Amino acid sequence: MNLKKITDKQSTSYLHVTQSEILTIDWSDVRNLKFYAFDKSKKLRIVNKDYFGLTTVGKNYKKIEAQLFGSLEDYCSTKGENGDIYFCTHQEDKIYRFDKNGNKTLEWQVGIGVGHPIYDIKFESPDFIWLAFPTGQTVSKISISKQEEVFKIGEYTWEDDSEFLSYPESIFINENHLFIPNMGNNRLYQVDLKTKEMELIKTFDEKIWQYVQTEFGTFIVTDSGIYEVKG
Repeated sequence: MNLKKITDKQSTSYLHVTQSEILTIDWSDVRNLKFYAFDKSKKLRIVNKDYFGLTTVGKNYKKIEAQLFGSLEDYCSTKGENGDIYFCTHQEDKIYRFDKNGNKTLEWQVGIGVGHPIYDIKFESPDFIWLAFPTGQTVSKISISKQEEVFKIGEYTWEDDSEFLSYPESIFINENHLFIPNMGNNRLYQVDLKTKEMELIKTFDEKIWQYVQTEFGTFIVTDSGIYEVKG
């Protein structure tokens, strides 16, 4: 893998992926957040919260935000089916679902992480959500309709020396694989969604916080910056 830097990391971290753009937030001044976006040009530009909300959530983002515990930017989200969108934040042990009109259709107290917070959430069709519990060294798959865990990688340990997963801060899913970047051991794993076999893709020279794929490239977040992955 060859890496091309998009920007220094600084306090800009989590990548919110849309069909044609990636958006991110600079948290260095929590009273004056700065929102950024970049597209296939790979040039970072400043946007505002309205643009962030419209692009990542849709026209009902203000209605949805009013029904959440905190501000929209505190949450990770994932698109489901039929216009549904799911939200979670490390500040709560809950999953929210809203329909295409911004009506809340689910508020689920998850309760499977034995005290570990949820840091990321990804939908898998037709009825599943993957959750990342970095402090528990665990990634879990849950059934939405049954509201129960159906598979997990890890054991929700409070120890730091897990054999495979080590602080999986985020997750990414495509049609065939789940990708798990591990901040604690610099490793990027992929999991076959059918067989559940896990494969080590690469060990980086620094901490890796996030991995995403888009129509205009593949990107990672490390300690030193946001990079496009080439090759």
